[in-house]
Parts: sequence; C-alpha cells; structure tokens
Amino acid sequence: MLVAAVATVWIVWGSTFLGIRVMVETIPPMVGSGVRFLLGGALLVLLVMKTAGPRAYRLTAEQWRGSAALGLLLVAGGVGLFAIAEHGGLPSSLAALIASSEAALVLALRVVAGRERISSATAFGVGVGAVGVILLLLPGSRPEGIPMWTALVGVAGSITWASGTYLGSRLQTAPSLLVNVSIQMLAGGLVLLTVGLLVGEQVHPGAFSTRSLVALGSLVVASVAVYVAYGWLIRNASLSLVTTQAYVNPVVAVALGVLVANETLGGTAAIGMAITLVAVALTLRAERHGAGHAGEEDVELAAPAAQRTGGMPAVGVADTGPMPAVAMHDTGAFARPALTDTGTFARPGASDTGTIPAVGEHRHR
Repeated sequence: MLVAAVATVWIVWGSTFLGIRVMVETIPPMVGSGVRFLLGGALLVLLVMKTAGPRAYRLTAEQWRGSAALGLLLVAGGVGLFAIAEHGGLPSSLAALIASSEAALVLALRVVAGRERISSATAFGVGVGAVGVILLLLPGSRPEGIPMWTALVGVAGSITWASGTYLGSRLQTAPSLLVNVSIQMLAGGLVLLTVGLLVGEQVHPGAFSTRSLVALGSLVVASVAVYVAYGWLIRNASLSLVTTQAYVNPVVAVALGVLVANETLGGTAAIGMAITLVAVALTLRAERHGAGHAGEEDVELAAPAAQRTGGMPAVGVADTGPMPAVAMHDTGAFARPALTDTGTFARPGASDTGTIPAVGEHRHR
C-alpha cells in the first residue's frame, strides 16, 4: 500500500500538467477544467457518503464558506489559470517549473501579509526561488513563438494558489480531508464552468478529439486518486517521505513533457529548474531545522504546487481532524495538492490533536 500511495503521489500528480496540455488541445480550458472538477468532486462526494454517510457534510456555515473560498483560489484560480496558460501554448514542463515556485511564494506571503519572522536560511531559500522564477520567465526559457503572457498567467496561477495556501491555515474549513477537497472541487469547478460559458468559450463536443477526452477522464480520476493516496500517506507515512513530492513532481512533469510531448527544455530553463528545485529543498530544510531548533510541535511548511498541475488545493486530513492546506498545484488536481492546503494535519503516529504544517499543488494545478 505504501509503494502504491507514493507512486500515485509522485507519478500521477506529476503527470497532471501534461494531462492538462492534451485536454486543452480541443477542449476549452475553463469549460474542460470546470467539468473535470465537478466530476471529480461528485466522485469524492459519493465516496464520502458511502464511507461516512451524510453526517460528514453537517458543517457550520463558516466551514462551508472556508472550503468554498479555497476552491475559488486553488481550483478556479490556481489550476484554471494554468489551463488557460497551457491552452495559449505554455509547455507543460515549463508550467510545472513555474508552479514549483509556490513554496517560496507562500513564505513571502507569511512575511509580507502575516508579518511573520523567518530565519535567514529560509529567506535565502526564498531568494534563490525568486531567481529561479526570473530565469524561467526569460525569453530563452520559452520555445520560439510562445508568448510571454502565457508564462505570466502561469505565475498568476502560482500566486493565486499560494494565496489559497496561505489563507487555508487561517480559515475554518471542513475537518475531513475528502469532504474539504470535494467542496473545493465543486465550488471551483462550478466557477470555472460558469465563467468559461459567460466569456464565450466555444463548446462543440463533435470537435473534441479522443485524445483530449481521454486526458479529461484521466484528470478526473487523477484528482480523486491523488487525494486519497495523499490523505493515506499523511496518516501512515513520515512527513519527510510525504514532502518528497515537492521535488519529484516537477521532475516527472518535465520528463513527461520532453519524452511524451516532445517539448524542448532550453539551457536557461534547465538552469532555472535546477535553481527552483534547490530553493524548494533549502526552504523545506530551513523550516524543518527552525522548528526543531525552537522545539516546536507544530510547524507550517509551504507547499509547492505539483501539484500544481493536476495539482490540487488545500485540504484537511481525513476524518481524523483538521488539516492544512495542501496545494496540489493542479494542475492537477489540484496539481498544484502543493502540501499546501489549509488546515492542520494530524501528525503521523500522533493523536488526532497534533498538527503538521502544510507542505507542498496544487497545485492542485
């Protein structure tokens, strides 16, 4: 079970950026993403109803609003913007690398908006991440003919996702991981579908290719599978193992983009990728070290996106209690779950009262 869960989080989550690119070849980005999350959310609702019953959705008005608000930021904003960027031509590999900057963005929000003090090591990691993102935005990082606006929309998606991750730990949301994610998916999916239709996205089912439809179906299944696997890992595996998705997801996304979609990764982009991954490692390491140094029981780790493609939003932990935002940068489910999601997770092996910081969609991507 452990191997299957890790493989799902590593590979399936990392593949969502490529899935989005294939989907938007013939399916409008907002309408396609809306349908994806509405179907994924409905499947999760059925799963929750079967395992926990209707009582799982007996939430306070504030919890409903909190989970729905995260859906707007993580799903509609984070994942939806990446779908628009990839529809405009942004390679899935470059989208995944831009999404991986979410960890640094979350920490920046903690300092600027939350007035939090961070260590010099953490600040250094954030600075390195900023350099990596700047390199990814340079003309040499994008294939010839790919407009700058697509990369900027991707950055906007990362900022939106990071904002949802930051606010996730400050909002009251559904205490159950699957309930929280299902509400986020349904709220975000409804907004994406509605906006897509209002802005005039042309929906001609006869023009949808089999390839795009298969990608859409795969993204729906991935959204559900990743969160179920992620929730299981949070309760049964070490935090160090769970956070490896922050490093593995972007690598998987880039490898699939190059090998399957024949995307090219220029020298500048390759350097930017290396710097961004180093920044993720430095940031997570500094946060862990700071927590251990201070002897704190609870620490909040910024969650990078994957997930963010395929990646997904902040979520809470199964029925064991509240949990932090998990950014699946979805682009995937939320690819970008970045562990970004909101709330607090029960620390593996600990009682349900313990908390564990959000780590990185996505994310949900």
